[in-house]
Amino acid sequence: MRALLLIGLLLSVPCWAGTALPDAPHVVTSGEGKVTAKPDLARVTISAQYRNANGATAKQSVDRSIEAFLKIAPGFGLTPDDITASDVSVSEDIDYDSRDRRVSNGFVANREVKFKLRDLERLGALLDAALAAGLTEIDNVSFESSHEDQLRLEARGKAIADAREKASGLATAFGGSLGPVYSINSVRSGVGDGYGATTLDRIEVTGSRIQRSAYLQPTVEYTENVSAVFELKR
Repeated sequence: MRALLLIGLLLSVPCWAGTALPDAPHVVTSGEGKVTAKPDLARVTISAQYRNANGATAKQSVDRSIEAFLKIAPGFGLTPDDITASDVSVSEDIDYDSRDRRVSNGFVANREVKFKLRDLERLGALLDAALAAGLTEIDNVSFESSHEDQLRLEARGKAIADAREKASGLATAFGGSLGPVYSINSVRSGVGDGYGATTLDRIEVTGSRIQRSAYLQPTVEYTENVSAVFELKR
């Protein structure tokens, strides 16, 4: 009995401080569930940035590249509802010399465009076309599934089963059995994407072409973590 009570006390202090726990013997455990699926939607952020001694000229260069991209977008199945573009920003790049005198490095104009693409097989070609249109940076590419809610429920079910299995194993190892659940806490949810074991967080482009092979077989992973307190039976 004392051994069972000790399990609950040792396991509960680090992760459940400040949370009400039963006075009876108990065990605290956590579980994780993951579901990997093939995405059917990509969200992309791209931008155009130009520098010039004249601010208006820098802005005009950005405007031309964005307009060129918007003209080719419908050819890739993008509608106006799929695209959002920020306002153009223009700022002067200023340094100071050794005598603390103001030195201008010209003006920098920047504008960002976000879009969602449903035909993932055309992602590489669309990014190539965006660069050819004059955009200068691909800031972010993330993948999603239109079945996200269903996939999260599946991952949560796996997390619950994992937590129960761990709790039952601990109880049995110390000569007891698992009682009813006392409380449940959904700790966190997560989503990640990538290619195999490689996670894609950011892409920076310095050349003029994207290799199509970099976008083959993307995956999206939904993760659920659950913690629970179970009562113990002798």
